[in-house]
Amino acid sequence: MEIRYALAVVTGAGGGLGREIAVALARRGAAVVCADRDRAAADETADLVRQRRVSGWSVACDVTEEADLRALGARALDLGGADVLVNNAGGWTPGEQYPAAPYDAWSRTLDLNLRAPMLLTQLFLADLERRRGPQRPAAVVNVSSSAALGAEGYGSPEYAAAKAGLVRLTTALGDPATAARARVMAVVPGWIGLPRAHEERAALPPADRPPLVPPEAVTRAVVQLVAHGHAGEVVELL
Repeated sequence: MEIRYALAVVTGAGGGLGREIAVALARRGAAVVCADRDRAAADETADLVRQRRVSGWSVACDVTEEADLRALGARALDLGGADVLVNNAGGWTPGEQYPAAPYDAWSRTLDLNLRAPMLLTQLFLADLERRRGPQRPAAVVNVSSSAALGAEGYGSPEYAAAKAGLVRLTTALGDPATAARARVMAVVPGWIGLPRAHEERAALPPADRPPLVPPEAVTRAVVQLVAHGHAGEVVELL
């Protein structure tokens, strides 16, 4: 699809990878709705987007809250409807992890990493059904994690399970009926070389330090999927 003049919605856009993706799409000429639970951080990203001579808006949105997700969808509709959705918001829930974590804690991790992208994608697809036909299919890119891969132990089983579910959701939505409205795709990066990952990696014993994936490699993959990817495509960046 042509990214220039498209309207993109990016969740978790207040910093880290989300900010990188929002700015990368802006460089290609997209207007961007920058959603984050930290409104001030979202404002900063929207300013960076506008510096690329395209429109940028900030929306305060906690993606674990259904009302916030519906409000985000309504905001995109007010702006004419989104052409691109990047489900980037995610992460571990602080504290103990499953099975030690209480139900509310590990359920929130599922909300953040799987249920939120599912609902926002559902709202996006419903809007597309009303607005356009199959001649101009839009794009959804889900940001998963290498935690979704493999058969070894992992420190946050609920996070791994949610990210694995996000990958399978992506491939399951490669059916022709959905693909006629939007190509749902995913990137599956390992540890991304952002400041927090550098700090966490440095705290590990040298033998246990994983390689870092450059942030620009992930943003490049997202932009390439938006422009040229096909329904159900999953790109691993390890």
